[in-house]
Amino acid sequence: MIGVAIKSLTVVALSLLFVFAGCDNGCDKENPSVILTNNGTEKADIKIKTSGGNTENINNIQPGASSEKRTFAPGEIKFTVNIQGVQDPVEYLLLANYCNTYTVSINEDNTVTGSGCKLEKSSIL
Repeated sequence: MIGVAIKSLTVVALSLLFVFAGCDNGCDKENPSVILTNNGTEKADIKIKTSGGNTENINNIQPGASSEKRTFAPGEIKFTVNIQGVQDPVEYLLLANYCNTYTVSINEDNTVTGSGCKLEKSSIL
């Protein structure tokens, strides 16, 4: 029960981090994107599931490497990060709007953090 509460708290914390991180560089309705940076000990994957049901996968990112930028449709997004040798994947939700770039980072201790750069002022619920 405590594990579920901690996992839920992690989901909320990462979602808030993505919502409130931002900068104002302007753009023209570009789809949001994500980059996976792996500073952990094992290779990692991230699955991006959009509210429209589409799934984008970034697979086999080796320790010390970063993925190519991957774009996806805006809306409610579920990121699932799997790290080889780590039992439970990290999952979180966010509402991604146009012109957002997110970096999901796997840290040296295989914890997962995220940051976002909102490139255009937009209403995020």
